[in-house]
Amino acid sequence: MSASNIPVIGLIANPLASKDVRRLVGLARVVDVEEKANLIARLLVGMTAGPMVRVVALPDSGGLVERAVRLTRGRMPEVEFLPMKAASTEADSRRAAEQLRDLGAALIVVVGGDGTIRSVVEGWPESVLVPVAAGTNNAISIVDEPTVIGFATALATVDDMAERVLDQCSALSVDTGHDRSSIAVVDVVGVRTRWVGSGALWDGSDLVEAIVTNVRPTAVGIAAVAAALGDLSAGSARYIRFGDGPTVRALLGPGLVADVGVVHHEIIEPGETVDLDPASRVVALDGERRLVSAGRCTVEVVPGPKLLSVRRTMEYRSHHIEGCQKSL
Repeated sequence: MSASNIPVIGLIANPLASKDVRRLVGLARVVDVEEKANLIARLLVGMTAGPMVRVVALPDSGGLVERAVRLTRGRMPEVEFLPMKAASTEADSRRAAEQLRDLGAALIVVVGGDGTIRSVVEGWPESVLVPVAAGTNNAISIVDEPTVIGFATALATVDDMAERVLDQCSALSVDTGHDRSSIAVVDVVGVRTRWVGSGALWDGSDLVEAIVTNVRPTAVGIAAVAAALGDLSAGSARYIRFGDGPTVRALLGPGLVADVGVVHHEIIEPGETVDLDPASRVVALDGERRLVSAGRCTVEVVPGPKLLSVRRTMEYRSHHIEGCQKSL
C-alpha cells in the first residue's frame, strides 16, 4: 500500500489538561506528563493490532508524543508531526485540527479534557473524534484501556465500518457579540459573578442557567444535573434554570458533591436558540469560565462532531471473526 493510501489518524495531546483548581477544592486527580505519555504510548501500540495507519500529531509543548514514541520501542505505526510550533494555549489544538482537516484525517484522537475537545471542534466542527480521558470532568471522553482504544481507532478507518461505529453529537454555538462565535460540546453555563479566576466551576450557588448537550448518567459536572432530569434524544439539548426550587444532588466534579436547586428545565431542539438571562454575567464553556457577556448572548443547538464508539467497534469485530470461523 502506498503512503498516500494509508489512512491518517490525527493525534492531539494537551499537556496542560487536568491542572485546574478542582485539585484544591475537590479530589480531582493530576495526570502528570509521564502518565499522559504512557497513555499515548498504549494508544500507539494498540493501533498496530489493526489495519495499517499512519499518525500525524501536534508537536505539543510538553513533548508528550515524543516521549510516548520512545516508550513504545518501535511498536507503533508511522508517526510524523504537523509543521507548526505549539504556543501552550488552546489555540494549539484548534490550529492542529484545521491542519488535520486539510490532510484528510480519518479520525482525531484527543488526549485531554472537555476543554481540549472544544478547541478541536472549533478548528474542525465536522471532525470524527476519539476523545481519551485525561482532563478533569471528562464528560464525553472514553475511559477504556488506551490499548483497546488504539485498536478500535485503527479498525474504524476501514470504509465499511466507519458509519456503523460512530455517534453523532450535538454542540452549542455561542454568540456573545464578539468577532466570531464560540463552540461548546458539553454545556454552556451562565454564572452570576464576573469573577473568572481559575476558570473552573465548582460552586453551585454561582449558577444562573445552563444548556447541556450531554446527559450520560455517569458524567460529572453540570452534565450530571442534566442527566438527573431525564434522557435526551439525539441532537437535542436541555435548558436548566437554577434557583430556589427542588434540589438535585449533583456530582459537580471529582470529589465534589452538592445539592443544586432547579426551578425549571425543558428540551431545546436542534436549530433552536436561547437568549441567556442578563443575570449571567460570565459564560462558562464546557466547565470553564471564559467569556464575559456583553449585552445579548445567544446559544444555538447545532450539529457537533461524530464520536467513535469503542464498544460497538469491538463488537463488530467479534461478530465478523465469528462469521469467518463459521464459514471455514
